[in-house]
Amino acid sequence: MVRVLDELGTPADVRERILGLRRDADDAPGQLTAGATTLGGSLTQLVKHEAAASRIVDVAPLLVPGLLQTSDYARAIMGDVPDADTRVALRAGRREILTRRSPVEFLALVDTEALVRPIAPRDVMVEQMHHLLTMARRPNVTIQLISSTRPGFHPGLAGPFELIGFPKARPIVLLEHHRSSLFLWEERDVAAFLEASEEIRQAAMTPAESTGIIENIVHGMETT
Repeated sequence: MVRVLDELGTPADVRERILGLRRDADDAPGQLTAGATTLGGSLTQLVKHEAAASRIVDVAPLLVPGLLQTSDYARAIMGDVPDADTRVALRAGRREILTRRSPVEFLALVDTEALVRPIAPRDVMVEQMHHLLTMARRPNVTIQLISSTRPGFHPGLAGPFELIGFPKARPIVLLEHHRSSLFLWEERDVAAFLEASEEIRQAAMTPAESTGIIENIVHGMETT
């Protein structure tokens, strides 16, 4: 069906409505793809979903969200593998949905621990923090931090997820792990993640407070 829609040049909103009908007709509650999550069919799906999206919420308790990663930070995550450059380039291409003429509204809910975890050398981390500050100034991008020392439980501690909303189709959820990725579109499952994202947002700092924390982190990295 995806290949047929591609050949027909189907507009993104129509495409999502048609695929939504297909999902509703499927007995399975979601689609699990095993294997590398950065290349292949699962990435193709993700790129198309993100390109058609109107709003994305990325809950990131472990790492800087993929759509906000610099190329050097992403390369540090990919490691020294033969296709690392291709993977980094693909991730960089995904970022364009935040800066295009009609950009996606993006909310990043990030644990503060993810910002100080030394994934990459210090200069790369400093560049990454400056990039976050630059992106946070965009009207379509909101970054809210959750303190890693905040008492109590919130759903973000159960793991990362990406909630992708569309102009006319129902939202879907992406769960991504080391060797598998899972799209959820069953209404009950998605509703649970919508509720979870709002609970996490309520637990987070305000955007202004979050920007202040990032600025303090950058200052500490640059002066120590």
